[in-house]
Amino acid sequence: MNRSNAGGIVLPEPSRTERSIANAATGHCTAFAVLGDGNGIRVQAESHTELLNLLILNASPEVADLREQVLFSYGPKLEDHHYFDALAVHHNGRRIAYTVKPEAHLHRRRKDDPKGLPFLERMQIITWWVRKQRFADDVRLITEADLDPVLVHNAKIIAAVREPDPEADGAAWLQVRHVIGARTLRDLTQSISMDARGYRALLRLIRNGRLRVQAGQRISPSILVTRKEFLQ
Repeated sequence: MNRSNAGGIVLPEPSRTERSIANAATGHCTAFAVLGDGNGIRVQAESHTELLNLLILNASPEVADLREQVLFSYGPKLEDHHYFDALAVHHNGRRIAYTVKPEAHLHRRRKDDPKGLPFLERMQIITWWVRKQRFADDVRLITEADLDPVLVHNAKIIAAVREPDPEADGAAWLQVRHVIGARTLRDLTQSISMDARGYRALLRLIRNGRLRVQAGQRISPSILVTRKEFLQ
């Protein structure tokens, strides 16, 4: 939720999902969140792992567009269907389709699948059709074991600072644009002299790729950050 120039409240954009999920389910998590930048966009997830995968993709500076529950029709007559849990479009145009599944379910057979194939075999067929139809450049299968706790930690922080603060954002960039080498977020925040607003503005610079953190490091006030140009 954000405020318009007229002072009113601007609600997030509606979800672009091609399949609505249940508001609640027995035995697994369902989630509804707002991701993106500015006013944001509503997203839905059918499991906690799906939500965390969406958060990680949302935090990636490489991702230009992100959708969830995207329908893919395949087969000689497009008679078969699969919903990808996420479709990420990168700034370079590369499209990555994601399917999220618990590790324990990878070898199960779906009761509603007339072919009775185990999940992994079915995904091999789907991946072949994805490439044949040029629906995406790559297909990735994500389980809870693939989620890096550091990426999850950082993604949650990035998702919390999507709303812009023009004054603080401008002040943060004035401090960062001439930085040579690495400095801590705490040091930069003190230089901005806007307390929490300055800290959140620095986090938005990490979100848009102007500031970089070392791979494998959790975002915190003590972390060293570097301007993008000095890591290339």
